Amino acid sequence: MAASVLDVKMVPVDAKSATLIESIGYSEASRQLVIKFYHTPMLCFENVPNFRFHGLLNAHRKDAYFKTFIEDHFQAKEVVLPSSA
Repeated sequence: MAASVLDVKMVPVDAKSATLIESIGYSEASRQLVIKFYHTPMLCFENVPNFRFHGLLNAHRKDAYFKTFIEDHFQAKEVVLPSSA
């Protein structure tokens, strides 16, 4: 069974290296890359190899890496978090 997106540990991104991305997380078991953006919904990208997550994590310009190697290369779905009522 795939890990829940809610179980993925999110890592804050340095604002100097990204203007779009607030934090990123990855599940090796399900190969899901989760990206929380500043001004758009959180997305979960499916079947992302571990090296792409580490490439994004270590990229000097995370926004450029995301647009070049992830954005149009992997199926994405919006993550809807449960409301805290």
